[in-house]
Amino acid sequence: MGYYRKEITAGKTIEVMKSTTKKVAGNKQRAGKEKPTTEEMEKINRKNAEAKLRRLMNANFGCGDYHMVLTYKRELRPDPAEAKKRLAKFLRELRKEYKKNGEELKYISVTEYKNKAIHHHLIVNGINANINKIVRHCWEWGSPHFTPLEENGQYKNLAAYFIKETSETYKEDDGGAKQRYSRSRNLVKPVVKVTRVERAEKWSEVPKPKKGYYIDKDTVYNGINPFTGRPIQYYTMIKLPEPGSGCG
Repeated sequence: MGYYRKEITAGKTIEVMKSTTKKVAGNKQRAGKEKPTTEEMEKINRKNAEAKLRRLMNANFGCGDYHMVLTYKRELRPDPAEAKKRLAKFLRELRKEYKKNGEELKYISVTEYKNKAIHHHLIVNGINANINKIVRHCWEWGSPHFTPLEENGQYKNLAAYFIKETSETYKEDDGGAKQRYSRSRNLVKPVVKVTRVERAEKWSEVPKPKKGYYIDKDTVYNGINPFTGRPIQYYTMIKLPEPGSGCG
């Protein structure tokens, strides 16, 4: 009978999904299954948003890039509408500074303010210049904080955190972002490939990585697709560090 294998390549990661139907993760309701509740649909939408953002992060950022947090001085904290304008101004100035250094700015950003002081989280690409100095010059309302991205190129936890931060506020009618996250237009898309495996009727429940990769054990899942009622398997492979590479 065979099965379908879907691969999504994003940077150093390859997400693999196997199913006996092409709809590895579809949105069709299974016959006889009750319509999902509002709460269930919210969980599904949030999970899908995390997956989309994770792949976008993995495809565009890596070693040498940064997770950056922009905070405000207490007396300069704005409302969501004003914060949106300030972040836009900051990004315009930062883009100019990157251009002066012969680089193109790439970013993903979210704004957090529910039950806490308003601030911004961003992922930005690093450049061959003093980015700390550049960012502090462009951000005039408080302090920036930097964390280098992990070298393995797998940013599922960071993507989940970004989506969690905006799970409520993106729906608010307060002049804020009105979306889960913002991004620059120059980001590349993950590469999707679907093939049919004819030589086997079923896959092994213990997947093996392709040469040059290892499997992120936390991502391995064997179960049933709730929409199709058919067996599925998920896992993510991560590229092994290259010998002598400073970034892994």
